[in-house]
Formats: sequence, structure tokens, C-alpha cells
Amino acid sequence: MLVKKLKYTDLLMLVGSRCQFKSDCEFFPNFNITGTIHDVSINNNEYMINIETEPTGKIIPIGSNMRNLTIEKL
Repeated sequence: MLVKKLKYTDLLMLVGSRCQFKSDCEFFPNFNITGTIHDVSINNNEYMINIETEPTGKIIPIGSNMRNLTIEKL
């Protein structure tokens, strides 16, 4: 499911869920991250999704404006 098509409340319901994010962004080709969503915020009309990655456990922000960013709940 494309992240851009989701509402803020839809993303908030995924906090604590294990999800996989994929994108074909120019800056991060073959972007494919799996982890647990820690929180979601709005910054300059963009959803910022903080995710604890697997297997490293690092928390990274993912911006919803990445081209073709998809999310799948695992």
C-alpha cells in the first residue's frame, strides 16, 4: 500500500507494528527496510515515520515523500 494514500490516523494505528517499507527513490535505490514503527509525526506536510530496524535495532526516520514508498504490515 502506498504511504501517500494513507491518512495520519491510519499510520498512527500502525505504531508498535512490525512493517516492511520499500521504495525506488533516486537517493536510496532498492530501499527495503523491515522493523517496528515507534512513532509518527508531521513535519512540513510530510509524515515522518520512526522505525526500529531489524536486525540492527537502529531507529531511523522515513519520510512519506520518498518516491513510491510502500508499507506492508507483517
